Amino acid sequence: MNAARDELSIEEIKARLSIMDAARLLGLNWQPGKSCVSPFRPDKHPSFSVFQEGRRFRDHANGDSGTVIDFLQKALDVPLKEAIQWAREKCGGPVLPVPLAASATMKKQPTEALAKPPPKLRPARAGELEALAALRGFKVETLAEAQRRGLLAFANVWGRLAWLVCDPGGRIAEGRRLDGLPWEAYGTMPARKCHAWGGQKSWPVNLEEAAQCSKLAMVEGGPDALAALDIIRREGAADVDVVALLGAANTRLDTAALPFFKGKLVRLFPHADEAGQRAAREWALALREAGAARVDAFDLRGIVRRDGETGKDLCDVLNIAQECRERLTKFQGRMMP
Repeated sequence: MNAARDELSIEEIKARLSIMDAARLLGLNWQPGKSCVSPFRPDKHPSFSVFQEGRRFRDHANGDSGTVIDFLQKALDVPLKEAIQWAREKCGGPVLPVPLAASATMKKQPTEALAKPPPKLRPARAGELEALAALRGFKVETLAEAQRRGLLAFANVWGRLAWLVCDPGGRIAEGRRLDGLPWEAYGTMPARKCHAWGGQKSWPVNLEEAAQCSKLAMVEGGPDALAALDIIRREGAADVDVVALLGAANTRLDTAALPFFKGKLVRLFPHADEAGQRAAREWALALREAGAARVDAFDLRGIVRRDGETGKDLCDVLNIAQECRERLTKFQGRMMP
């Protein structure tokens, strides 16, 4: 490891690495400019700007803006610390290799695709809804409904069969492998359970349609969105619909989304871990300030699954052990608001 490179400050990184340099190193098929399309989401009309000699960017459609560090964090879909470390490794050395450049014999690499619209989505083929139901404990009927509503799709991604929870408005899609395994590690990125396309993680999935209901179940992550639909169907809660934030790291909601919550009864279903609880506090504060009629949270602690493992989310509720359900009365009645 180059010690001098590790010692580079954030300001030195910003001075050495422009957004144009970052785009080249990431292998993005994208041309930055004062008026250009977004590299992070579908953008028919240019609504993205790179300015100050490549030192800053702004997305005029959603208000996102920042420096090259912020750009890298979005493009790589990693925490801030990892984006800074990636930049440090690329600054100051004699060679700046493209980290994910594909050779003629390699599959299309994930980081390039992360900054583009989702892969070609399609409906389930024979047996795929059943495979996903068996993998996660969903009802096939729930998955068919989610697919009809544009919340669920399938795709072949980098040679793997994937299922994706999608925002019907096309803002974001989050994909997992249908075989239940994590996506392989590549470059400096470790193996991970899911990848996201579209970039608008601060927008709650399914919000516009769900806002037609007076009550909302707000969940963390794509699988829990489908689990919530399953529980809504089981409880016959026709007055409730689901919205989902794709990850507890998304503690700041898109300001354009907040008016949809005005006057709503919202129940949060955060994961029973520190990150989930922290996100729930931030979400609740934002929703109350936005004028939600009521915001509360369902406590998912204490779940024991049928396989004996400890659970922490709504998907685990679908697979809860019978003795655990009998012991914890909160899982016996209506869970939805």
